[in-house]
Amino acid sequence: MEDHSLRLQFIFAGVPEDQIEIALENFYGLGGAPEITCTGDYVAAKSLYAVMDASVPPQDMHSAVARYVITLGARMTEWEMRNSLT
Repeated sequence: MEDHSLRLQFIFAGVPEDQIEIALENFYGLGGAPEITCTGDYVAAKSLYAVMDASVPPQDMHSAVARYVITLGARMTEWEMRNSLT
């Protein structure tokens, strides 16, 4: 069963419907945000992270939305670390 709150967060953030489907597939298949593989992914992730993080209550660590935000932040950190070495 799909978590509609996660879909609504993507819609609220202005993510196009086709990208929402991809993100949801990654979340339900991988348990979180997809790997960031290019600068465009990183820029989109930063924008999405800002909107979604602002809407998650600080004490929420377990909802689907919170888990997505946490993994998205981790993916962004991985990207930043990988690209600061080059």
